[in-house]
Amino acid sequence: MRYLTTKIILFIGFLLIVYSCSTTKKVPEGEFLLTKNKFEFDGKEKPFKSELQDYVKQRPNSKFLQIIPFQLLLYNMNPAELDTVFEEYYDLTQKKRTQESLDSLFLKNGLEKYVGRNFWLKRFIYNSGKPPVIIDTAMSAFSETNLEGFYFDKGYFDAHVQSSHNLDSSSKKGQVNYKINPGEASFINSYKTQITDTIVKGIYERTIERSNVKSGNRYDMDDFVAEKDRIVEMMRNRGYYKFNDLGNDVEFTADTTHSDKALDVTLLIPAEKKSDSTHLNKIFKRYRYNQIHIYPDSGPVPSGQPKPEYFDTIYEGYHLHYVNPEMKHRPKFFTDAMVVREKGLYRYDSEVQTKRNILKREGVNLVAFTDSVALDSLLNVKIYITPKKKYDLFYGADLSWSEFMNFGVSPRVTLLARNLFRGGENLETTFRGTLGNVNEKFSDDGTFFNAFEMSFNTALKFPYLVFPFNLDGVFPKRYFKQTDLRLGAGVQRNIGLGRVTYSTGMDYNISFRDTHEHRLSIFNTEFITNLEKEKYFDVFVADRGIRDNMFGQYFIYDENVGIQYNANLISDDEVINLLLNDVGFLNSLDEETGARDLSVFANMYFRKQTITQDVLISSMIYQYNYDESKRTRVKHPWFFRGRIELAGNVPALLDNAFGFEKTQMASGKESGMLFNVPYSQFIKVDLDVRKYFNLSPKSSIATRAFVGLIEPYGNADFIPFSRSYTAGGANDMRAWVAATLGPADIPRFDGGEDIFAISNMKLLLSAEYRFNITGIFNGAFFVDAGNIWGTDKDYEPSLFQFKDFYKEMGVGSGLGLRLDLTYFLIRADFAYKIHDPSFEEGNRWRFNDFNILRPRLAFGINYPF
Repeated sequence: MRYLTTKIILFIGFLLIVYSCSTTKKVPEGEFLLTKNKFEFDGKEKPFKSELQDYVKQRPNSKFLQIIPFQLLLYNMNPAELDTVFEEYYDLTQKKRTQESLDSLFLKNGLEKYVGRNFWLKRFIYNSGKPPVIIDTAMSAFSETNLEGFYFDKGYFDAHVQSSHNLDSSSKKGQVNYKINPGEASFINSYKTQITDTIVKGIYERTIERSNVKSGNRYDMDDFVAEKDRIVEMMRNRGYYKFNDLGNDVEFTADTTHSDKALDVTLLIPAEKKSDSTHLNKIFKRYRYNQIHIYPDSGPVPSGQPKPEYFDTIYEGYHLHYVNPEMKHRPKFFTDAMVVREKGLYRYDSEVQTKRNILKREGVNLVAFTDSVALDSLLNVKIYITPKKKYDLFYGADLSWSEFMNFGVSPRVTLLARNLFRGGENLETTFRGTLGNVNEKFSDDGTFFNAFEMSFNTALKFPYLVFPFNLDGVFPKRYFKQTDLRLGAGVQRNIGLGRVTYSTGMDYNISFRDTHEHRLSIFNTEFITNLEKEKYFDVFVADRGIRDNMFGQYFIYDENVGIQYNANLISDDEVINLLLNDVGFLNSLDEETGARDLSVFANMYFRKQTITQDVLISSMIYQYNYDESKRTRVKHPWFFRGRIELAGNVPALLDNAFGFEKTQMASGKESGMLFNVPYSQFIKVDLDVRKYFNLSPKSSIATRAFVGLIEPYGNADFIPFSRSYTAGGANDMRAWVAATLGPADIPRFDGGEDIFAISNMKLLLSAEYRFNITGIFNGAFFVDAGNIWGTDKDYEPSLFQFKDFYKEMGVGSGLGLRLDLTYFLIRADFAYKIHDPSFEEGNRWRFNDFNILRPRLAFGINYPF
């Protein structure tokens, strides 16, 4: 621990030396580098102190890790004589940034010696850096006014701000002090309305409990803006077309006659217009839709151009105008997307939902959506749509990292056939291949690309619910609905043993407002066959070591079993069953080392059964997603995903009715078989909750809590490997290699991290502070905590127990670097183990082994959550 402390002190000392020597390198004489804005208050109350930095015109240069002014140091790396040249160069348009322009700027600034030099690296450094922020008294005065305005909007009408400067000539650094006297806050004494239109008044009064403006609240301009937005949205969704479009329909007034600390607030609808007294008596019109015209295969006709010949039809009250008489899409394809309807009350949300439904139909493009006043209070709507071509071929390749794969490249080709049955049905067929590199423990292939996968997937997608009866009454048109019939097959060899998978299923997808999504999969079937099972102990070398250790002890106890095994008369699994059921041998084991070896061995056997078991999964899956990130008004969005899978119930009913062929499992239990494979029966529940706190445009805090559980029952006493849980990897517990944490506090065998750990319960907690370093480079601090556990009461070492689970949580922390390429993000996380449950209690905090120069490096694509 003392050695660690010394290294940290030396590292911090080095940073301080670099910091103090370099930051003022380009600060002119007589000027001062701004190092801090300090806010001092008269009195004990310090209202809104955390928000004040955003209202100050000058802020210190940003600091990486809150210590190092990284961008300033970058800017100071270049010679000062090049700064003016680069500044003028980057003021040019992209097209004019040529070597010729750069040379002319060298000549202009008397730097002939650099003519012909490209200086691409120095230009990159200049672009990535930021010049020093020099204290400017005029900017300080501007900030005073800005801060007083901020406090005024928050209800502190008498706020006074005075700035001063602390300057150090020797270091050429200084800070700006803002002394703030906010004064007394003003509150809303009464809140009343003055609404001339009785219908509008009734609508508002029925929803007044949702108002952001309330008697007794402190005056806050943000509340008035939010209330105005709420009123406008509410009225536009109740027939009031273009309500407040000119900004003169809603206004708030505050009467300060008696006191400016107790305000009498009045809502005016419409707002006062001194030049037009009749405006105060305005009665608002409620609009309804007149005719809705759909142009399924053409766009708007430009002014002066002749209109094409249309072939008109009316379907469900909608007027459709085809250019192509063949009507390649049936009218129902378009009318099913229409939330707006003839004679219906105008609603802004109905138009938004109609546009969303059209845009989600893969086979067409929305060209234009217009509405116009037809008569006194009637609207005509024109919707222009163009079809996409019948066939499309897409191809590309993905680069990927995952929990099990260090690196993978996946070329793919997709054939899309659109509108197969004239109702917008699309057939999408994808062929994909993957070449990858996995850790040695997962493969016995010595080449770099030691993993491969080939897959075929096809899906027939319907833009409606394929169901025996009509569900429009349950899910009206404002819901987007889709049904997928899918079929797939794949072969892979990427975690030691090969695997062949066949899958099929029928999925219903129903979403609303892009925030709520329901998915129901029925007839979901997977048939998984594992190849080369006999090579398990050749590939998973650490498990072979665990086996050999325990077998060695057992063969000393029972030499006859050892002789039979060495003569290949009995198999590994037979020896394991004999060993685990031999009470005499189990009682002979040493209480400490023997019990430890047995728990590791039993966990290895569970792992082997799970990985090598052929399975047939017939399940129903329901998943619900809630995502607030697409709501622009939500500053701190939530994300929730809940998923439940029930498997094996239909085969179990058929088994009970007709009696399937039986087989004996390794545990001795009889299990029914379909197609000569035991069918799985289990329930699996996953809950994933995330919360994002957006601190500023360039910084945020992301948090995640995940809990998952799978429990076999009925026909099965095992869980399919594809449904089991692991802990560790780039998107998980980043301080651990993929699938090497847990279960519970089972100690590590000599194989160490080579052991592949799986179980049937998982808990994961993560928090991450994300911030911008410079340009496309971002950073992060993170903490991960979690583990996996078993639920079998007969196997206590891995059993989840509420009284002990917190002691068995692995904890890792570190920092990350991210390269934001707009469409995707490349991530490198440097993680350290802080609490490792595989060690004995009292020795699990790993500060003594902490080495800042030896992190676990985890690569990933996009954020982990």
